[in-house]
Amino acid sequence: MITKEEEKEFKKPKLYRFWNFLIYGSSIAIGVFLIYLYSAYIFINK
Repeated sequence: MITKEEEKEFKKPKLYRFWNFLIYGSSIAIGVFLIYLYSAYIFINK
């Protein structure tokens, strides 16, 4: 059974979800970009 408190917690504002997605997406993108740069640096220096 879902209580009223859990229901409120589940129905978060769309803006909050948007910012959450933006933060996670940007951090993942930066991580992938750094890995790409690192691998390119290793490949160039071979």
